Amino acid sequence: MESKSLDLTLKSKNLDSILYQMDLSTKPLRQPDYKLEVIDDELLLFHPSNTTLLYCNQTASLIWQLCDGQRTVQELTELLGAAYPEAAESLSQETVATLEQFSAHGAIQFV
Repeated sequence: MESKSLDLTLKSKNLDSILYQMDLSTKPLRQPDYKLEVIDDELLLFHPSNTTLLYCNQTASLIWQLCDGQRTVQELTELLGAAYPEAAESLSQETVATLEQFSAHGAIQFV
């Protein structure tokens, strides 16, 4: 099974290029067959019939749970920023980067 780790540091990506690919008014929606599970103290996102396994940190796990198709990307970043004001700036970048990773692996779609 191929595994991927979600890198939320944005060291190799520019936020402007990510925003270019993602409209902040779109609503991320989890794909129904993907599962988030805790296995051996690690958060893993996977599709039972897919060979890709994503390791998620706590932030990515929270973002995944908020992808209900009801909130926009902008609302997600604002919600997380309000919940964790000391990290609001980095959480905004992490949210966008995480959504890009989820989308790239087919775990979410934008509606």
